[in-house]
Amino acid sequence: MMTVLPRSATAMNSSDDPRVLRTLGMEGVSLALWTRSLPDDLARALDALPTDRLPRLRRSLTQSGVTGAIHDACDEAGTGDCAARLAADVETLAAHAMQVFASPLLELRLDVTEGQPCPKWHIDAVPGRLLCTLLGPGTEYGPIGPNGEPQSVHCMPRGAVGAFRGVLWPGRELAAIVHRSPPREAGGPRLLLVIDPAPNAGTC
Repeated sequence: MMTVLPRSATAMNSSDDPRVLRTLGMEGVSLALWTRSLPDDLARALDALPTDRLPRLRRSLTQSGVTGAIHDACDEAGTGDCAARLAADVETLAAHAMQVFASPLLELRLDVTEGQPCPKWHIDAVPGRLLCTLLGPGTEYGPIGPNGEPQSVHCMPRGAVGAFRGVLWPGRELAAIVHRSPPREAGGPRLLLVIDPAPNAGTC
């Protein structure tokens, strides 16, 4: 009996329409990229903040809990007047993530980093992951080559939203788009939004 080897999902879909994120579930697609820009008022407000006043957060949340959690993180960090704008933006992205991953519960993080915390090219050990750089240089990504390095390197613009397949994406296709943090020389600090479907929440 012939063994059927899994295929690699190497396609990358991009559009300025947020509905492109839902194409992650299409055959062969490992990255769906919404090429939006960060709202100007939010970008200016975040640019004006020192690193120690950027909000940090790691919580499991339903959509209804996102706004309150962001406000709590901003209050703790002393973020100030941009809290409402940030909460509205993150709530919008969380709503998209719930649709993409078909998950009622999300793992949501706001990570503040400097340098290059994830220098290795990798595919995350989750079903899927949504990434958006709110401050600083964007995530680098590309289709995986035979040595694990990308065949070509691209950079997500600030504010763009990428939905990536992870190692645990269901089905027979293998995720084949790798990504990593941008190099130290690209500048910093970064404020990165990371949204995963919560484990055992009926994802994808």
